Amino acid sequence: MKKLLILISLYAPLLVVSQKPTPTVQDLDFFIGKWEVTLEIYDTHKSNADPIFAEKGYQENEYELNYKGIPMFLTSRGYLEIVETDEKRKHLMGRTREFQESIRYGKFESSFERIGLYSNWPATGIETMTYDSISRMFIIRGNLNVQNNMLERYVDTYKFNEDYTYFEDYTYFERTNIANFSDMPITEYNLTVKGTGRKVMD
Repeated sequence: MKKLLILISLYAPLLVVSQKPTPTVQDLDFFIGKWEVTLEIYDTHKSNADPIFAEKGYQENEYELNYKGIPMFLTSRGYLEIVETDEKRKHLMGRTREFQESIRYGKFESSFERIGLYSNWPATGIETMTYDSISRMFIIRGNLNVQNNMLERYVDTYKFNEDYTYFEDYTYFERTNIANFSDMPITEYNLTVKGTGRKVMD
């Protein structure tokens, strides 16, 4: 019995060290600040075509809702304007929209969660998000409600500073969002969004 107790006491510190700390929204501290963003929206089935339209604008990311002095959410507020369209959508030129997206670490689900609100879409985006510091990537999976009980499903990927020789750490991202509707096979996507973000202010 004494030998067993000695072994436990020797290995207990190793067990404590090996435990991973619980993620917090502060793990995403590099995302804080103002970012200039561009988005191009494509018909996924016409990969060689020009974008249907393009938007430019910004998003500002900040911490919100403190609990015991610790912020629990990282919130993005943004503004986008259509600056380019195809011939069929010239009437959309100059259209603007605003959005708000809030990220937290949900302990019940043991994952990051993001909720999105959009001025041009009468539904709320509900999403789960993983972040890999090695690949410098967000992978966000979510859905938006559509009429008649349909869902718009999507995978949204942010890749940060892939070219380390040109950009400083976490000052640039490339974004891809691929979406389809729940009455379509998962392989038949209908829209692809490609975008970039460049940090202009911490």
